[in-house]
Amino acid sequence: MKPFIYISFLSLLLMTASCSLNKTPYDSLTPDGLNNSPGSLRSATDGNYARLKTMALGWYRIQEFPGDNVSLSGVTTSHLIYLYNYQRIPTNSFANSFWQNSYQVIVAANKIIETVPAGQSATNDQLLGENYYLRALLHFSLCNVFGRPYSHGTQNLGVPVKIDADPNNHPIRSSVGDVYKQVVADLNKAIGLMNTYKGSVYASKEAAWALLSRIYLYMEDNQKAIEYADKVISSGRYTLLPTADLANYPVFKPEDNKETIFAVKFIPDQDLADNGWSNIGSIYSTISGVGYGEMYASQSFLELVQRYPQDVRNRFISPLYLNNGKEWAIYSNSASQYVKVPLLKENGLYYYTDQNNQKQAVEKESGVSGLPVYSIKLANNSKKVVRVEPEVDMRNGYPKYFIIKCSRQEGQSQLWSPIISRLAEMYLNRAEANAKLGFNDAALADLNLIRKRAGIPDQGVYTLQNLPSGQSLLDVVLDERRLELAWEGHRKFDIFRNKRNLDHNFPGVHLTGNGAIRDVSWQSNAIVEYIPESQILVHKGLQQNP
Repeated sequence: MKPFIYISFLSLLLMTASCSLNKTPYDSLTPDGLNNSPGSLRSATDGNYARLKTMALGWYRIQEFPGDNVSLSGVTTSHLIYLYNYQRIPTNSFANSFWQNSYQVIVAANKIIETVPAGQSATNDQLLGENYYLRALLHFSLCNVFGRPYSHGTQNLGVPVKIDADPNNHPIRSSVGDVYKQVVADLNKAIGLMNTYKGSVYASKEAAWALLSRIYLYMEDNQKAIEYADKVISSGRYTLLPTADLANYPVFKPEDNKETIFAVKFIPDQDLADNGWSNIGSIYSTISGVGYGEMYASQSFLELVQRYPQDVRNRFISPLYLNNGKEWAIYSNSASQYVKVPLLKENGLYYYTDQNNQKQAVEKESGVSGLPVYSIKLANNSKKVVRVEPEVDMRNGYPKYFIIKCSRQEGQSQLWSPIISRLAEMYLNRAEANAKLGFNDAALADLNLIRKRAGIPDQGVYTLQNLPSGQSLLDVVLDERRLELAWEGHRKFDIFRNKRNLDHNFPGVHLTGNGAIRDVSWQSNAIVEYIPESQILVHKGLQQNP
């Protein structure tokens, strides 16, 4: 329990500390200072980037934990559990921190936008454009969390659109449609102003194009989603990492990674909160003795990625093997609990002891595209597909399938620079949009490009004739988004904006206790976070979500 309490407390400390950053323009720089000193304008803008780091933990968790790629292994007093199990509370500390910090950055950006006129200099215009981008990014992110998806109706309540620098002016909630309209306008303004590429840890014209591609995909304006993905891809500035380097994506310094379009940069030593124990990846893994390692890759994600052992993305999961020479077959039962079956190996074949204490052979069959899968017989003589592997250490009955995609940057155990946009997403945006428009060949080309880069062999290359049984082209595109963009904050939004239900029928503490939710309907109120109660109390007219 103590680790989660500490993380929550740290989040609140970071939230409080961010209020007193010296670089905040609205409380430390005057309009004259911003206008007359390029250094002051640069410092103020850098302060806004710095705030993104202070809010990264809560921002990331509120987007990622409600998805189906993670499985929590124990009950906790931290409010993160309410993000994970869809048991919302209006006092969630992560939601409040995300709201407050987002609007602090927005107000800080607004001070620059209000004070610095366009056209003074190329340097000033670039910085001004970066602030328009940041304002757009955070309004968009807030609306995704506290409002329903755009595809559910543009008149649903979104979030307050804040376009002035008065911290005492509290606008009421705008509609989702109006929030998106402001976000698109801000990004177009940013594109017209930004003229210098400073690397992937700063906003850029390409970062604005990438975000617009995602926004138009969410808006179901598929032609526009393709148009802006094309702009990024054809810019020539970015390249997909080669297959051999993909598993090391989080290890690279973000500005040295040619696939990254924009990331929130964390710096070695300097940005290791509590020596890394309170960084994003610490809940997913224990590396070199650092990290709690209490939330693991979900069973449903493992089943998807392990269809192809050659898929390099398997290496973002690092099971904590006991190295005791034992092997097991493991699966989840109808109650969504893990069942492990000890195995013996003789003459290259696996055997287990059944419920009647009889020795049985593990069956080897052909799975997806002819790849072998293992199965055992249950008491009712039905077959159950299992994973055969060395015995994995467990916590509370949950195997420790550590996630290491958010760790190990530049050799430091729990350092990671959260990714906002990268090139692979552009190909997948384009694939999804083309699939919805019926341009199947174009969709398959981008889909297979990403699959081949992941190391999937030729038998895993999709055509319309060999899609997995019962799946459409859109289904497999969304599966590929799940695989490629896992643990980067996309999955929840990809499910619900496509009016699909979230299948939570996999082992995890979300299925324990009273009121466990096994399936989350896209129509459920629970997919939208409550507006923080503390904000409702002080902002007159701010309406709560149902």
